[in-house]
Amino acid sequence: MFDFLKVSKEKKKSPVRAKPMGNPNKPASKGTVKIDKFVFNIREINDKGFIIDPYDKDIVISGQRFRFEINATYDNKEVKGRADAVVTKIVGNALAAAFVTKFF
Repeated sequence: MFDFLKVSKEKKKSPVRAKPMGNPNKPASKGTVKIDKFVFNIREINDKGFIIDPYDKDIVISGQRFRFEINATYDNKEVKGRADAVVTKIVGNALAAAFVTKFF
């Protein structure tokens, strides 16, 4: 009657895990930026701002000021905390932002 409640005695196969397909020409992540509840990898960071790549959400738009949490390494210094930035450019899968709050 309730066939969907029967317990199968077959051995379940473990799921196949996908292997990361990292691009050898793409530089490694220099840290992370958390905007709202989304976490993005930092491709580049300097005194003036950062570039996150890939950026695939519509959280902020060009020219918008936003608050974020950062955890990154820059010039052998650890940068960690909350700050404000303004979006300078969004191109393809990347977002560039300039710091409003000074870290360095």
